[in-house]
Amino acid sequence: MRKLVGQERARAQQREALDPRSVRCVGIIAAMHKRRVASAVREVVTWLTKRKVVAILPEEHAAALSLPDLATPLAQLRTRADLLLSMGGDGTLLATARIAVPLGKPVLGVNLGGFGFLASVPSGPGMIEALEPVFTTRARIQQRMMVKAVVLRRRQEIASFLALNDIVVGKGAFARLFRLKTSISGEPLSDLAVDGLIVATPTGSTAYSLAAGGPVIDPESRAIILTPICPQKLSQRALVVPADRVIEIVLPELRGEAVMLTADGQEGIALQAGDVIQVREAGVSARFVALPDSTFYSRLRSKLGWDSYR
Repeated sequence: MRKLVGQERARAQQREALDPRSVRCVGIIAAMHKRRVASAVREVVTWLTKRKVVAILPEEHAAALSLPDLATPLAQLRTRADLLLSMGGDGTLLATARIAVPLGKPVLGVNLGGFGFLASVPSGPGMIEALEPVFTTRARIQQRMMVKAVVLRRRQEIASFLALNDIVVGKGAFARLFRLKTSISGEPLSDLAVDGLIVATPTGSTAYSLAAGGPVIDPESRAIILTPICPQKLSQRALVVPADRVIEIVLPELRGEAVMLTADGQEGIALQAGDVIQVREAGVSARFVALPDSTFYSRLRSKLGWDSYR
């Protein structure tokens, strides 16, 4: 056991460290509809200013908070910022990750939402104290795999999406099953009668996939999870495959059903009969700042109640 613990510590030391001297400008993406967001953002901005770190906000956020001097167009914000700070719920963090990925910017989440599984920093009295490690040598960066979905219609690509959590093919308002044919890297897998199919990353294993009966996977793993939503056959369960596999989903027919593809529950497209969806590991990864006192396993214990015998 001691040997295994020592190996894990050695791997942790090999992870990319966040040099505190490199963080001179922080871009803040906030969920402006959250009740606590205004006071929390102002508190963080004041703290950063005292540390001589520049804080910048998207123009609409700066206007809403009466901080016009911090207003920056979003395209410039992700270029200027050394770190993106997401202040909201997990949805805000997912959106921030997609903003950060093209330029490889690290992301840190402050949880101002409810469940808040992805965000490392709690809001409230301990928020500033929890942010301190970002400006020491204790903070490290985790690589989180993402997936890319391509939608083909009559053999032509009509849309593509990046997702940190999941790609979901699901029904609209009609309360009946629809058919999906799936294959893994060209080998047929199953003909499903389902409410939908979730193709999730390890990061997304604790989101919709978990609610639909999928497994929990360490977010630093590289794998793809296929989780059927309410399958007609009880034998059709979640499947975990290596990250280098290509998942192909075909809609052979639609009988009046409205079927959508969504990425992280935030972007999507209406699908038609005959559409082909290909999902594979993306060529980019999200970079999350990992604080020493907020690990994946500690969040499993606290958020899912795994440390309670009551």
